[in-house]
Amino acid sequence: MPEKKHGPAPVTVVARFVLTDRHKQDTEAFEEAFDGYREYMTTQHGFLRTSLLRSPDHSDRHVIVTEWRDNSAYKAAVMVPDFLLLTAAGLMELADLDNDHGPVLASARVSEAEAEAEAEAAGAVGDGVGLYCVVTSHEPGDEAPLLARLEAASRREGFVSGSVVASDRRKGGCVSLMCLRDTEAARAAGEGPDEEIYEVIAEASMDGAASRAA
Repeated sequence: MPEKKHGPAPVTVVARFVLTDRHKQDTEAFEEAFDGYREYMTTQHGFLRTSLLRSPDHSDRHVIVTEWRDNSAYKAAVMVPDFLLLTAAGLMELADLDNDHGPVLASARVSEAEAEAEAEAAGAVGDGVGLYCVVTSHEPGDEAPLLARLEAASRREGFVSGSVVASDRRKGGCVSLMCLRDTEAARAAGEGPDEEIYEVIAEASMDGAASRAA
């Protein structure tokens, strides 16, 4: 059963990037810019983790998912000149951005032991590197079906973790995130036309640990 959040909820930012026409081939440069982003984030109070996802079908499409303890920690980190002028600028110079950010409505995760086994089976470099993530945007509507879908997904083979995030940018909108062991499990979970599948290629967590796919 997904855990329903109460009180000050963790906040997740889902930032979708598409390399501009001028930089369509600059995938490596964008991923290097992410290194600077995660180095900055690991110094911020209330930061939990960040992941860089890349589309296996479209190399010019990336998603950065960043998790925070609460909204005040998120705002304190991103509303400062060092972030806006230096860290974020390196990403924005190369790609167009569309993002959602807001509180986590519900989450589900297999046990730590199971998660480690899933990562090892997938050949993961770190906690999540090498796994696959299904990212889905939902227009305003009833969140109950999304929570039910997350619960159903959590019982499927290959499920590692998932969450439903409310969007503060799209009133009533949500984003669902599901992390899975491999492409087969990801494509089984991403059955609708709005689902986008990405591979987790780099990560960093609050303890400063960072990993990247070879």
